[in-house]
Amino acid sequence: SQNHYGELVAMDRSIGTLRKGLRDLGIADNTLVWFCSDNGGLPKIKPDTVGGLRGNKNTIFEGGLRVPAIIEWPAVIKPRITKYPTATMDIFPTIAAIVGLDKTAMLQPCDGMSIRPLFDGDIGRRVKPIPFRHTGRAAFIDNDYKLLTQKLEKGVFELYNLDQDANETKDLFASHPKIAQRMVKQFKAWNRQVEASIAGKDYPEGFVRKDEPKPQRWSTSEQYEPYIEQFKKRPEYAGEIKKYRQSKAL
Repeated sequence: SQNHYGELVAMDRSIGTLRKGLRDLGIADNTLVWFCSDNGGLPKIKPDTVGGLRGNKNTIFEGGLRVPAIIEWPAVIKPRITKYPTATMDIFPTIAAIVGLDKTAMLQPCDGMSIRPLFDGDIGRRVKPIPFRHTGRAAFIDNDYKLLTQKLEKGVFELYNLDQDANETKDLFASHPKIAQRMVKQFKAWNRQVEASIAGKDYPEGFVRKDEPKPQRWSTSEQYEPYIEQFKKRPEYAGEIKKYRQSKAL
């Protein structure tokens, strides 16, 4: 917890430096600052970092996906809190809308959507679901309802009402067949688009790089070698340290 708190303090200090710089330059009022995390909190940290939600980073439950976001644009946005569901995939379409980029300039399919109207006040229900896919698991969020699968290849799905059950304790897949089947159909259509993208079919020239780069975990990179002893003291890195030991055959 002490290390985690230190990271938060350092991040807060850096963001403060950025915002002060914008004020010093006289451009803060008409500069949009969009802050969010890329995933939920780490496990094995006390107190809990996911607000009691199910799961943590590297899961497709809300504890791994749901994070707060802060959007600051003083000249446009009046301070308030909204529960409107958004995702990082909305950032590009939103910025494109702000600068007036023609929609035809964006490569299709585009998973996200512009939330520029949200800056002026609360808007209706989201028209595009929020999809996720990660290491054989997936989630598909359509406003209050969330479809998820922990076994994508086997097609085993679960359904939750996030408005009534944010902790995802009651699977509604069997009791809400119409909603479940509609969302399964939507998810499968989206997943086919993902497979097409992976195959390079989104681009006229096919693969941008035919030699697919070999993935490497940070824990096996020599660049992190000087810090391994420090990482060993962090319980949330236990899994990565194990992989590090295996890679070094220790």
